[in-house]
Amino acid sequence: NSSLRSELNQLLTDAINKLAENQSLQLSAGLKPRVDYPPGYDMGHYSSPSAMQLAREFKKSPRDIATSIIEIIKTTLKPGYISSMKVEGPGFINFYLNENAILQFFDKKFSIESWFKENRVKDSKKIIFEFVSANPTGPLNIVSARAAAVGDTACRVLQAYGHTVHREYYVNDYGNQVKLLGVSFVYRALQSLGCSLTLPEDCYQGEYVLEMAEEIIAGKDPGGIQAVGESIKAGAFSNEEIEAEILRLSEIFAPLAIDILLTSQKKDLEDFRVQFNDFFSERSLHDRGAVDACFETLKEKSLLYEKESAWFFKSTDFDDDKDRVVVRSDGRPTYLLADIAYHKSKIDRKFDTIYNIWGPDHHGYIARLSGAVRALGFNKENHKKFEVLIIQQVNLLEDGKPVVMSKRLGKFQTMRDLLEKIPIDVSRYFFVTRAQSTHLDFDLQLATDQSSKNPVYYIQYAHARIHSIFREAGVDFTEDLAISTSDLSEFLKGHYRDELLFHAIRLVEEVAEVAENLEIQRIPAFLNETAQLYSKFYHEKENRILDLLKAEKTREAYTLLALCRITAMVLNAGLDLLAISCPEKM
Repeated sequence: NSSLRSELNQLLTDAINKLAENQSLQLSAGLKPRVDYPPGYDMGHYSSPSAMQLAREFKKSPRDIATSIIEIIKTTLKPGYISSMKVEGPGFINFYLNENAILQFFDKKFSIESWFKENRVKDSKKIIFEFVSANPTGPLNIVSARAAAVGDTACRVLQAYGHTVHREYYVNDYGNQVKLLGVSFVYRALQSLGCSLTLPEDCYQGEYVLEMAEEIIAGKDPGGIQAVGESIKAGAFSNEEIEAEILRLSEIFAPLAIDILLTSQKKDLEDFRVQFNDFFSERSLHDRGAVDACFETLKEKSLLYEKESAWFFKSTDFDDDKDRVVVRSDGRPTYLLADIAYHKSKIDRKFDTIYNIWGPDHHGYIARLSGAVRALGFNKENHKKFEVLIIQQVNLLEDGKPVVMSKRLGKFQTMRDLLEKIPIDVSRYFFVTRAQSTHLDFDLQLATDQSSKNPVYYIQYAHARIHSIFREAGVDFTEDLAISTSDLSEFLKGHYRDELLFHAIRLVEEVAEVAENLEIQRIPAFLNETAQLYSKFYHEKENRILDLLKAEKTREAYTLLALCRITAMVLNAGLDLLAISCPEKM
């Protein structure tokens, strides 16, 4: 019950090795046969361009090599699940499966869970996946919502493929931005107490600061701010004294502000069906001396040098365009040193693979951090993988025109706005339909459309329709629909029947592929294609199951019900990977 594609891969590898052995040829290392899907279903179930890849090695025409490979498979390897093989075009080998290959999916014990289990990756990795990690200085925005959907889906796919995944959110609760946040909150709190103070331009200007500052002082008096407010209103303080009081209060308000903002971010994420194993505090690294210790580690490895009282990391040794400051001339560590210390903690926690999702303004940062990670001994040589995925901007469109994001005008701006206006199923789906490295146009009209024009509802309708057929046929969805080889050969031909079946059972292969390359936009595309094929199947009059039952064509009707059930199971499992609900009635 393994993935047919991986079995074919193995079959081709064995045949090619045999062919090379017969001709006393030493093949280049790393030559791997490829197994793809042909452009049209009439051209077979699978297709391989391997013969074309091998033309230079064998010094023969690809068609001749393809013919020899087929001969070896037929005479010595004899797989029981291939009905025929053909050489097509310049040298493609097209494979046609027989009923035995398909029958396993109609076994009464068949379930998607066991199917996934049997097709899990052999060398499971311990993965840490860091995503969203927005600064705790304001509400989550639309790009954070996209990062949340992409990161969460990627984690679900990696887990389905058998990896162990730890989801982490890095909280930047240290440094200048936190001080500034504290100052912003104090200004807003004093304004709300009636002090006529102007918020400095470099402070956080959002309305949320005022609302949350009022929340902090409601019924409480942190740092004695009420008395400070009264003194300012009475003109009892000089400007210098006001500034000193604001700085004193800001140290009390900063952690309170971080706490309140992080709590609201966590709530947004939870409502968006995104869970994290850990919210990792940057401050904790500084407090426990991990940043200083990391500096010493880099120094011991001769990866730092001092210049004009500042310390530089030799990142040009690791393909960066210049060396980077890790400790400023006044002795303060830079963000980069804290980030290296954070990634050292990931390595120390024994993860094999480190994935990060970062925002669009972090491109230039990848080389220096991946250099630091390599410097700490985390690299391909010891089978360790570090990868950063950049998530691009989201353009909100209404009537085909960009929506200007403005809180003041009551237009979309935050993730919370999105949660309140667009169903979560729809947002989750829309955010993963494009590669994360490309800009995403989010069509608000289509997102709020409740008809089958909306791709999410189109997929959900296909699933609900299958359940409704079972209800009308009076057949329990979980009933054992015993199907024989003869039923398959007699009833699963034409009218989109075999095409729908073969497409649906590709789900495990799609998941394997996505777990390898994290092109998660393939999952919604696959589900959409499955729903489209189901729609074509459903509208063929020969496939009307209730009519077949009335005509007492019970075996045919039950074979089609079994096909429908597999399709529904696949749609359900695919939507589950996207954390999208899968209703049985709509």
